[in-house]
Amino acid sequence: MAVTHSGSAKAAATNAVTALLGAGALLTFRITGTIGFPGTVVATLPLSATPFAAANGTTGIAAANAITSDTAAAGNASPVATAALQTSGAVLIIHCAVAASASDINMSGGLTIGAGDTVSCSSLTYQAIPS
Repeated sequence: MAVTHSGSAKAAATNAVTALLGAGALLTFRITGTIGFPGTVVATLPLSATPFAAANGTTGIAAANAITSDTAAAGNASPVATAALQTSGAVLIIHCAVAASASDINMSGGLTIGAGDTVSCSSLTYQAIPS
């Protein structure tokens, strides 16, 4: 039998993880590295003071509140490979893969971020326990 979780358990898990981000959280895009071994940061996008709304009580999915664009990205010639949600003190809380499609985070407009580029995130959701 597969392990299942109630909607309230999924929401509680998601809310516990997103609470770890705290005020001043950041979404960073990184080159090189693999999941769990972050690489060089090429863009940093600040999240709002409350990074995520409360998770949905049925699905456990939480939507990010406002995410500020990085209007002067550090950039690099290498493509973005991963992204991280981290505290203001640079403690990684969530680390995920990035690709053009079918990934944890999908980037439109190519995976290479140049120095001085503007990088934005139109929407972001998180779910601690997948359905």
